Parts: sequence; structure tokens; C-alpha cells
Amino acid sequence: MMLLFSMAYGLLAFKIPLSFMAEQEFFTSRTMPYALAVLGIILALMILLLPTADPAGKRTIKEETRGMDWKKAILLVMAMIIYGLTMKWFGFIIASVIFLNFGFWILGERSIKKMLLASLPLVILLWFIMSTLLGVYIAPGELFYMLGIL
Repeated sequence: MMLLFSMAYGLLAFKIPLSFMAEQEFFTSRTMPYALAVLGIILALMILLLPTADPAGKRTIKEETRGMDWKKAILLVMAMIIYGLTMKWFGFIIASVIFLNFGFWILGERSIKKMLLASLPLVILLWFIMSTLLGVYIAPGELFYMLGIL
């Protein structure tokens, strides 16, 4: 299944439109999808071709997933979904800081000072790189427009 998905993903990457100027560039909007597709194909082929670690056969799903903390995983997925839904309203910086701090809290960190010292510089650095160095416009968020700040 992963092999088919990676192959389809790689084929769909060819349909990503490029501007005239971008066609001559080394790194374009197609580069990462190509790399992910090739990596997925390689990993899928390795899974199919390499022998399993268990010579008697594969273990059951229940045996493979024993001891995993599914509650944390589900909470993190829910946090990602909420992050994607709130990005438009809160903007990149506020939504990202809230998402990272909630993720830290889910993973067991309780010191607000540590969480803010880890999330704020990271988010501001990413915002600076994307907006200033890469020239990507990041909207501040609908909340700022509604409050009349911008």
C-alpha cells in the first residue's frame, strides 16, 4: 500500500505547476514531493524485500502496538487538526506557539517558562526565515483585522 501511495504521490508531483522562471531553478515546488516519493518507494521496497526480524513470521498488530501511549498520539493528532483550523484566525505566530505549548504539555512538560522559552524563539525564527529570507507572505490572522490592530 505504501509503495502504491508513494508512486501515485510521485506521479501527481509532475502536475504541480511551475512558473516560467521556476522551471530553470534547481529547487522548485516539485523538489520535496519528488524526494518524498522516492524515499517512500525506497522504504516500501525495503520492507517488501528485506527479511523480517522474526524468523517464525510476523507478530500480530496487538503484539506490535503493546505499550504504546495511544492517548498521547490521539491528543497530538487532535492538536494538529485544531492548529490547522485556527491558523487562519490567530495567525502563524500565535497559533504555532499555542500548538507547540499544548504539544509540550501533552508530552509531559509542565514548566510554562520552559515551554515558552522553547516555543517563542523557534516560532519567531521560523516566521523570520519564511517572511524575510524566503519572501513568503504570512497573513497575521483574522483576529488582528477584527480587533482593528492591522
